[in-house]
Amino acid sequence: MFGVRALRKKVGLALGGGVAKGLAHIGVVKALLELGVPVDCVAGTSAGSLVGALVASAMSPGEMEGLARSIRWRDIARPVVPRLGLLDAQRLEQLLVSVLGDRRIEDLPLPFAAVATDLETGKKVVLREGPVAPAVRASCAMPGIFVPVTLQGRLLVDGGVVDNVPVGAARQLGADYVIAVDLSGSLDTTPVPRNVFGVLMRSYEIMLHEKRATEVAGADVVIRPRVERLGPVNLEAAGAYIEAGWKATVAQREVLLDLVEKLRPRSFLRYVDPRAWLGRRARQGA
Repeated sequence: MFGVRALRKKVGLALGGGVAKGLAHIGVVKALLELGVPVDCVAGTSAGSLVGALVASAMSPGEMEGLARSIRWRDIARPVVPRLGLLDAQRLEQLLVSVLGDRRIEDLPLPFAAVATDLETGKKVVLREGPVAPAVRASCAMPGIFVPVTLQGRLLVDGGVVDNVPVGAARQLGADYVIAVDLSGSLDTTPVPRNVFGVLMRSYEIMLHEKRATEVAGADVVIRPRVERLGPVNLEAAGAYIEAGWKATVAQREVLLDLVEKLRPRSFLRYVDPRAWLGRRARQGA
């Protein structure tokens, strides 16, 4: 009945990009579940879209960690003759299909959005329907490094170009509260690049760092795992990335528990019960 229906606001995750640093998102999700913080929807950019798709598919943190520890670069990308990019990430798409099946975004257990950039118009593209795997691949297509992806009639690259921590996309999915995870970190502790690949990565990191403050401004909670020293490409350090995400989340335990308290359901009858209002007025007048 309408009169006794519980009311609870929704929590959304906005998972930022960061190449291999995105594995820290797994630790964040693990800690959120341990603290009893519900996740009702997920928006992700680049590596955040990859982990976000796994979260939206209801994969457990343990399963995600097992997958992360087994992946190497050869499993997700291969070199190509340079034209539009140095690497082709078709293997990433194939890996996702092997893990999730040929699923569509709109059929996932949780609302999900992958953020990409239209290379022609320069506009943000929020992918909320269609096959999961190519949407994630498009969101991860870092310009100059990965070959762009043609999807829905558009040539798409990494969403981090325009929106690396997609707080707004999480709101579009219906989130009342948004927990943002920013992986940009401090530039001072990031390893110095030693090849062309590293220079491109470093340049991209600098661009993301300059935008970090404005992108997370609309979030209710911001989590910043300390993953700078691990670098952006060290897939072998999956355990360290995940631990960093877990630690950064647990460090905000009190803030997150306050959020959980705000989410406690209140029946509709509580809001219309005159005794509740009289009690409130009495406390205010005390």
